[in-house]
Amino acid sequence: MPIYITLQDLFLTPIYLLLIYSVLYFLRTSILDKEMRKFFIMGYTVKVVGAIFFGLVFQFVYGYGDTFFYFAGASIAREAFFENIDMYFQILFQNMDEYSDSHTYYYAYRMPYYGDKSSFTINKIGSVFSILSFNTYTINSLFFALLSFAGSWQMYKAWVDIYPVLKKQLAWAIFFIPSIFFWASGIVKDSVTFAALTFAFAAFHFGIICRRKVYINILVFLLCCYVLYIIKPYILLCFIPACGWWFYSQYTKQIKSPFLKGVFAPILLVVGGGLVFYSFTNLIKGTEYDLDRVAQKAFITADWIHQMSAEGSAYDIGLDQMDGTIGGMLKLYPKGIFITLFRPFVWEIKNFNMALAALENLILLFLTFQVFKNQKWGVILKRLKTEQMVIVCLIFTFFFSGIIGIVSSNFGTLVRYRIPILPFYTIALIILGYKRPKKRKLRKIKI
Repeated sequence: MPIYITLQDLFLTPIYLLLIYSVLYFLRTSILDKEMRKFFIMGYTVKVVGAIFFGLVFQFVYGYGDTFFYFAGASIAREAFFENIDMYFQILFQNMDEYSDSHTYYYAYRMPYYGDKSSFTINKIGSVFSILSFNTYTINSLFFALLSFAGSWQMYKAWVDIYPVLKKQLAWAIFFIPSIFFWASGIVKDSVTFAALTFAFAAFHFGIICRRKVYINILVFLLCCYVLYIIKPYILLCFIPACGWWFYSQYTKQIKSPFLKGVFAPILLVVGGGLVFYSFTNLIKGTEYDLDRVAQKAFITADWIHQMSAEGSAYDIGLDQMDGTIGGMLKLYPKGIFITLFRPFVWEIKNFNMALAALENLILLFLTFQVFKNQKWGVILKRLKTEQMVIVCLIFTFFFSGIIGIVSSNFGTLVRYRIPILPFYTIALIILGYKRPKKRKLRKIKI
């Protein structure tokens, strides 16, 4: 079993932590809001804990994992950097089949996942951190955690800008969900895609909705969308409809005249919906996420699920309804949503990953029931109608969870795949369940 966490990690990690925290404490002074400020250091700290624990679990419990292949690829790219910086930049910025230097292939071919564009991208990002960290696994993880935290913080700022009275609740939903800071902090795809998604959300809010620093935010949004498209396109495919509705509801709300709203709202809906559909279909055309291919893939894996459902972490979503068509998938869609959000149950636990997910699911199910138990139905319906961000969250949650619930086939992968929707669904519950404090009546003083 190769050892990636060594004495070098033990000696250098505290030094880098001191440097990173020094920078963060300096940046913290620029946060004027005292309530937000206290979550700045805490938010990164849980990421650090998650990143270090992630590495230890995969090194000393499992003995292997994608994270070590990504680190090994980053190490090889780092070698190219110190031998010939031109070769390194070819690896970093050119497509795998366009290298102009034959020596570049010597390094690129040795890197794990060469030929797989999405995984190879993580090697490239990791190589930058590897150069900065003396090729130390744990320090590399700290940089991935910092990237993930930076996106989370931007997302937190955006949500606080929308709901300033919910700072504490929003912080818990974004920073402190265990699955997020465990799976989205180490040297894995999830750290990068979670950072890209959260940066994209914040850039969309500040740049397109609020029109602040428009050009910079649009550039950040497009760059993050590109990263999602390269690494995990299905996240982007589910995020686009949510952004489309967000844009539509925001700008129709600004039309004050009932007549003009009645005329232009349907036009905006048709045009906006058409653009979203066009973008959606062109993004997935010819890829493994093409709707026909997704349906066929779900059908092909059905037999395997049937054989393995009694063992390991596989689950059977409904073999008798699978026929390899979109219609067959749509029938299973509600079940896919439920599985993604609330399973595995506590009695289905088979390993550590499932135990972590099952505990979260129990809490998530409890919170869902609490919202509908404690909040008046009239208030819930009113907020669904007036609070556009609830709908934005639910669109992304239901699009995403339905698809991955059908296709994932086992809880082990589902635990990781569902990370992007956890803060969105939790925030939707927070908004729906929030009760404004009652105004206290002043007592009349008798004279």
